Amino acid sequence: MKILIAEDERVSRRLLESRLKKWGYEVTAAEDGREAWNIFQKEHFPMVITDWMMPEMDGLELLRRIRACERPGYVYTILLTARTEKEDILAGMESGADDFVTKPFDKDELMARLKVGLRITDLERDLAQRNHDLEKINQRMRRDLEAAAKIQQALLPTQLPNCDTVNFAWKYVPCDELAGDTLNLFHLDEKHIGLYLLDVSGHGVPAALLSVNLSRILNPNPEQSNLLKEHTPNSPGYQLVQPEDVANRLNQRFPLDSSTEQYFTIQYAQLNLESNLLTFISAGHPPMILIRADGNNQAIQIRSMPIGFMIGVGKVYKEQTLELQKGDRLYFYSDGIIEAMNSEREQYGIERLTEKLNQSRVLSLNDSLDCLTDQINQWTAGRGCGDDVSLLALEINS
Repeated sequence: MKILIAEDERVSRRLLESRLKKWGYEVTAAEDGREAWNIFQKEHFPMVITDWMMPEMDGLELLRRIRACERPGYVYTILLTARTEKEDILAGMESGADDFVTKPFDKDELMARLKVGLRITDLERDLAQRNHDLEKINQRMRRDLEAAAKIQQALLPTQLPNCDTVNFAWKYVPCDELAGDTLNLFHLDEKHIGLYLLDVSGHGVPAALLSVNLSRILNPNPEQSNLLKEHTPNSPGYQLVQPEDVANRLNQRFPLDSSTEQYFTIQYAQLNLESNLLTFISAGHPPMILIRADGNNQAIQIRSMPIGFMIGVGKVYKEQTLELQKGDRLYFYSDGIIEAMNSEREQYGIERLTEKLNQSRVLSLNDSLDCLTDQINQWTAGRGCGDDVSLLALEINS
């Protein structure tokens, strides 16, 4: 180990230097505090032994400068002094001294103090190495999370369905790199649009894994999944699976795991583009918000359990229908919005959400979502919801 000593008295300095070298330490000696400080700035010393009273710069000032120096690795410091009063010891500790050796020093005492310092510096070096290894692991995990987040984002809609009669919009704001929410909308055939929004319980990797899995299962391509469309021998070669059958099949396929207690809520709907009739299911999900053109707004509450809570009891979910009119807007969302809290621990709530969406009728559909998320950000004073925020909306044009 390298030790820097600062001692202005020549005989004491040489005696100390000789003793340390005899014990196997690599020693650099300085005649006063200023010289020691200049040397310290150029090299790394895990240990510094300094006299208190020295010309140019005393030991306390040297210790203060060492402690203020932002360099890697801890420096263990021993103060040589003939002062033994409590006030002197406190002054030395406040300046950064780790230990004290009384002058003239006893070699056995000095050896014991050095062994203590050696153990501490070894522990500090080991801790620094562990922290370095952990930082490398954290960097790799961050890269993996960023890559996983890009994969998850790629499963969101890349383009909106091309319809003259209906406008669509969506917004997705994960609270972490990975989210438990997901959504999508797509053409099921020439007459029907399929759309869903789901929310997996929990956060992080477990929730995201289930969310990604569900995104792949809820695929309108029957070559990849038969959950939404099934092959048939007759033309056109497929048939749409009714929303209630979709929900009931999901319920059988994803029973609640008692070990992880992971589950999800979902709203899945089919919109008939010719009749504007929406057929949908809601499994434990917050109410859809319907903003009517005539002002008769409502939160459409379907009381039901999340997917996987009820197994082996037949058909758990029954589909509902909703006839939409020109100018109507319908909003799907995750509970991160209505459960967002302000500084008074008050939730944003369904009533406030409905009112805000009604006020935003003068805006475009997409702008209404931006306006809502801005309002939520103000409501939480920029702290965020603490949960993922997902929004999916449609507006009937004719």
